[in-house]
Amino acid sequence: MWLRILLVAWLSFTAMFGLFLAKAVPEKLSDTVEDRKQDKVNQEKPLKTRSARKNLVIVAHGRSGSSITGDIFNHHPNVFYMYEPLQTVQRTKQKFAADYDSLAQTFLKNLLRCSFDEPIFLEDIEWYYRRPLHPRLSHAIASPPLCPYSISDERWQYTLCPKMTNKSLGNACKHHYQLTVIKVLMSRIPYNSLRSIFAVCDFKDVDCKIVFLIRDPRAVIPSSLSVGFYREQGGVNKLGTRMFSYKLCKQTEENLEFLKSLPAWLRARVILLRYEDFARNPLNEMKRLYKFAGLSVLESVTNWLNLTTHPSKQRSNMKIQGSAAAYTVDDAETAINRWRWKVHPYEIVIIEQYCKHVMKVMGYRPVNNLYELQSNTSIPLYSQDYEAKDWFRP
Repeated sequence: MWLRILLVAWLSFTAMFGLFLAKAVPEKLSDTVEDRKQDKVNQEKPLKTRSARKNLVIVAHGRSGSSITGDIFNHHPNVFYMYEPLQTVQRTKQKFAADYDSLAQTFLKNLLRCSFDEPIFLEDIEWYYRRPLHPRLSHAIASPPLCPYSISDERWQYTLCPKMTNKSLGNACKHHYQLTVIKVLMSRIPYNSLRSIFAVCDFKDVDCKIVFLIRDPRAVIPSSLSVGFYREQGGVNKLGTRMFSYKLCKQTEENLEFLKSLPAWLRARVILLRYEDFARNPLNEMKRLYKFAGLSVLESVTNWLNLTTHPSKQRSNMKIQGSAAAYTVDDAETAINRWRWKVHPYEIVIIEQYCKHVMKVMGYRPVNNLYELQSNTSIPLYSQDYEAKDWFRP
């Protein structure tokens, strides 16, 4: 009797388990096939249409030199440039039902196609980028055909520029400029990841390249505190600096690892730029960026950059000829080492603790609490050869 009961129970269990496998295995197999398909997509270069809109996206943490990098493109007459366009999403997000990340991705998808059909976004662009004292006034938005005079013309006034429409702005972007360039901070990018940029560029009608700009975290983090990107907490323990250092360097590390994992043809669409290399030789780095973007080097931009990074006058008296905007004016070589005499050694110890892996990969030499090494600016704290540089060699 008991034997018969056990036999029936075993047969029932076997039948039920068989049904489960029959249902589960195809699903698992389907997942595997989909994974393989996705891997194939990631490894194979997609075909872009000849009319695909060309874009370049500059990505950096704040206080890394992204503004001057963007200005290099803003001064080129073949570039439609926008400074921090994701600020538009931040200012208007409360007017939409969607969350910020999905809204920002939709905005970027349209922007990279020169599409400005959303009235709320267009209104904010009109208000923000047409302000007379905008710190990074877009030359494209302030010049013909959107304005009667070029920004370099002495007759130029923002009040003479007619109100933009989605058609006028879209046509100017698409038909008067060969390249769209935007500068965005990592903190505003959806999910703080370069994956999001690749996602909005993964279409036949959009052709993207990316500049990933990185600066020594020992310069970035104290500067971020000074402009209110974060607040200090915890008294002498400096919990604010600890948390911000961990977050910033973790994001940088994850994005570097993501780039390293890309197939070679995708890595070729990314250029890794260290601020220190730009500051040491801005004209050479400008030429490298222009070559990467497919732009010609112009004497007007070369002269502007030389004046901007090596001013012969005091900052308070410095004016850029033919420009209504205020640009970053600094002695770039001095900017590399400024943190070494401004930042307390204890703060440097904290930053090096949380950022040691990123610093190693990017070629930044730790001072390890050695005062002489930190204070002696004749000793460079960045190497010309570093691990991440090898990932992008042709």
